[in-house]
Amino acid sequence: MRIDDQNRIPVTQSGEKSEKTAQQRAAEKDAKAGADHAEVSHLAQALATPDPGRIEQLRLEVQSGSYDVSARTVAKAIIDAHLAE
Repeated sequence: MRIDDQNRIPVTQSGEKSEKTAQQRAAEKDAKAGADHAEVSHLAQALATPDPGRIEQLRLEVQSGSYDVSARTVAKAIIDAHLAE
């Protein structure tokens, strides 16, 4: 009676196993790229619907020269946006 290891891969199939692994890695990479794309699309959609009232207010402030934002406020907004991701 002979007992063979059922999980052992014959030498002739080792190249096929490597190819499957490469294909799996490519599929995972594509799946991750799709997730990134969906996130960007979501952000783009949020940015595409601005508040017309707020835009008008900012336009008037810039036009009159009264638009002033401190560097501290800008830095805090950048850091907060980065941490929210």
